[in-house]
Amino acid sequence: MGIAAGMKDIVQDIVSSYDARVADLKGLKKEANEMLDSFKASQDKMGAQLRKDLARDKAKMRGEVRTMRSGFQSSRKEMSTELRKNLAQGEAARKSEAQQLRKELADYDRGIKSEVAGMRQETKADLGEARTTWQGLAHTMEAKRARVKVPPKAKVPIAKEEIAEELPDLEAKLLAAINKHPNGITLTEVADSLGVVPIVLGRAARSLLDKGKVRKEDKLYFPVRAE
Repeated sequence: MGIAAGMKDIVQDIVSSYDARVADLKGLKKEANEMLDSFKASQDKMGAQLRKDLARDKAKMRGEVRTMRSGFQSSRKEMSTELRKNLAQGEAARKSEAQQLRKELADYDRGIKSEVAGMRQETKADLGEARTTWQGLAHTMEAKRARVKVPPKAKVPIAKEEIAEELPDLEAKLLAAINKHPNGITLTEVADSLGVVPIVLGRAARSLLDKGKVRKEDKLYFPVRAE
């Protein structure tokens, strides 16, 4: 009887222990399910917050990108405007320099033409003076020939002695005329005052220059004062 009662107690203890373990397992399973539910809820909440944050960051990035694009376009417009302004100023400066250069070239061309025209006028005047002198000499020679009676078919040679005799007289007259004009006088003016052609005074003028009694600057003859 004692053994049977002990075995019964042991069986009851085993059954009680099994029920307790089953109950504990159910509790653990419940706690695990609760933990899984809580983790899923937390995960869903975190996912929603993350999506919200990503959407906010995406919108912010888009706004920053738009701002950057707008700033770049504005900067590009300003740079383009400044570049066009600088190009316009450079073009205006180049046009001004080109106009100034053309003006200077035109002035230089006018100066050259004026100098050439002046040289032509001087040459023309010299030629006219030479022509006048030659015509006067020819007229003088014709007058001399008209005054001299030459026998037919006879030539009257011009003696060098006559020229030699006239030269000192011409030198004296020429020197006297030059001495009266310390500011200078031309051979043409002397010839007019003496009633002869300028070419007649040419040899006398060269002789006075060689002797150092007069000096010449351009077409003017000046007296040389003895110191």
